Amino acid sequence: MMGTADPQPSMFYRINLEQFVTADHPMRKIRPLIDTARIRQLCEPLYAETGRPSIPPEQLFLALLGGYLLGVTSERALVRELTGNLVLRWFVGLDLDQTPWDHSTFSQNRKRRFTESGLLERLFDETVALAIKQRLVSQHTTLDGTLVQANASHKSFVPMEVFLKPAEYKRRIRSLDQGADQEQDPGNPTVTFRGERRSNQTHVSTTDPDAKLANKGNGTAALVGYTVNGLMENRHRLLLGITVETFRGPASETDGGRQLIDLFHEKQALRIQTVGADKGYFAKPFLTALVRRRITPHIAAKTTGREAVHQRVRRLSRTVGYRLSQRARKKIEELWGEAKCWHGFRRFQRRGLLQVRDEAYLMGWLLNLKRLAKLLPAPA
Repeated sequence: MMGTADPQPSMFYRINLEQFVTADHPMRKIRPLIDTARIRQLCEPLYAETGRPSIPPEQLFLALLGGYLLGVTSERALVRELTGNLVLRWFVGLDLDQTPWDHSTFSQNRKRRFTESGLLERLFDETVALAIKQRLVSQHTTLDGTLVQANASHKSFVPMEVFLKPAEYKRRIRSLDQGADQEQDPGNPTVTFRGERRSNQTHVSTTDPDAKLANKGNGTAALVGYTVNGLMENRHRLLLGITVETFRGPASETDGGRQLIDLFHEKQALRIQTVGADKGYFAKPFLTALVRRRITPHIAAKTTGREAVHQRVRRLSRTVGYRLSQRARKKIEELWGEAKCWHGFRRFQRRGLLQVRDEAYLMGWLLNLKRLAKLLPAPA
């Protein structure tokens, strides 16, 4: 017999949010790894002792983390998810009768408290320390950089006036005066820069001055973005360090990678033995820096370069360890792909170097929590 819908829905329900979270849901596995008491302890100096009670800071961080896990990076979209997604409500700790906060709550707390506190960097580092304590971190690592699009467009790039010749400056002013009579969309104005040579030395973005025109030099079009550098251990694909640099060509990757190694040695009680990377790192200053730190460079070798350190890397290319490092090197590309395809890391949502670094630390924290959720036994 064909069934029918119940025309008289129940008046009262007995609901526990946890019953909507399946046993194999990623959020159920990740949630026990987040120490909310530690987050409150780190946030305590950022709040006054008097006044009205604030929104619990641990809930703000859980909401941001849960949003990125679902690929929701917009704060307005995150509030919509908090309204109707019961699993996300359980993850954050919001009951059914609690109203989600306004979207401005996230931006105002970042602006007034969290941006300059280094809180997300501390949470990322403590996750790495937990992995080291559980003996999940290898001493064999991989370095790689990737370009992430900034929250700015090509239309926001304008010439730096100090670089313009007087004739060029007058020509540009006249063109602006002529275009002022035409009806323009203030939100998306028509900007024609055909035939105009643009570079980071002569132009700057009015939307995000820290963002630069960047490309990998393989014939692809330039985008407005940042260089994100990552240091990954080769055994379980855990990120040991992540940072964001303004694009400066290959130097933004080599200098950023060297900085990541030094920061890891400074913060963690573990020494790196080998570093694998692609041919972009086959530069004398970077290779020399690794040798001085007593790190074996497993860098993809080029045919160019006649210095002693170049010859050393070519000799190492005959060893088994070098070949294993080069095989593991591709795993960090999988991490970047995972972050960009599933968690919204293809484009930054915030603006300014300090803000996007926080966004990168949040992404690194999330990727490590996903790895640890698979590697560590489930809590009883």
